[in-house]
Amino acid sequence: MCLELYAVPAVAGRVSPDRLERVSGLRVKKQRRPVEGALHFSRDGGCSCSLMTDDADWNASEWALEPSILTGLAAALQLIDEEAGGFTFQAVWIGDETHARERVALRDVLKDVRENRVKNKLVYVVGKAG
Repeated sequence: MCLELYAVPAVAGRVSPDRLERVSGLRVKKQRRPVEGALHFSRDGGCSCSLMTDDADWNASEWALEPSILTGLAAALQLIDEEAGGFTFQAVWIGDETHARERVALRDVLKDVRENRVKNKLVYVVGKAG
């Protein structure tokens, strides 16, 4: 099982994975899941487990991400918001279902990312994203 961390822009095609990689320092791939146009984040092009600390607990209510990736991830999400008018964002273990969708302000999701408090099984909805 693996962690999968995705952002789905409200308007597809406005920001490229290459540009997000330059801004974030992470690997970003466009994928078809959880929906068409999802942007998947990792360090190495594989699953998002590479973004977690060694002692992260996949049952915890918040993910323990590597502190070194937080600023870059926040910068990528901010760029998606600016260029695509919003996004959905989630970090979930493969095979698990998200439990809730919560409409939040950009500043709130960026705060959760920067403070290493990304919620497990939650879809953050920002801006014009549905």
